[in-house]
Amino acid sequence: MTTLRETNETERAEIGLCLLLAAADGDVSEQEIGALSSRLGALLGEDYPAIAAGVIADGEIDRMGAMGPDRYVASLAQRIPVERRERALRAALTVALADGLAPEEERMFRDCAAALGMTDAETERLLADVTASR
Repeated sequence: MTTLRETNETERAEIGLCLLLAAADGDVSEQEIGALSSRLGALLGEDYPAIAAGVIADGEIDRMGAMGPDRYVASLAQRIPVERRERALRAALTVALADGLAPEEERMFRDCAAALGMTDAETERLLADVTASR
């Protein structure tokens, strides 16, 4: 029997960032759900139960609802350490790009990148890297 490992605040914030970008256009597509599932596997481990990952996602969605998007985005800077921010943004952008990048998703990506302290040049480079690799 495997024990369920505890997720930390950073992992929860990274999951929330993925959800935020995917939902920015008002719809989370099947492609985005698939990409999110892959990201969760990479972040939490392939053997992490889907039900437990769903509970984490629901908790982040509730947090977004309670805080509102602006405060939630600002909270990400407190919850995601500097050394993990680019990787977290790359993963979230990859999830949002799974069905094509809607203008609302790109705006949210830029807002999140700014809140996480990325310069405009770093944001443009990351956007170009991720879209080119798709």
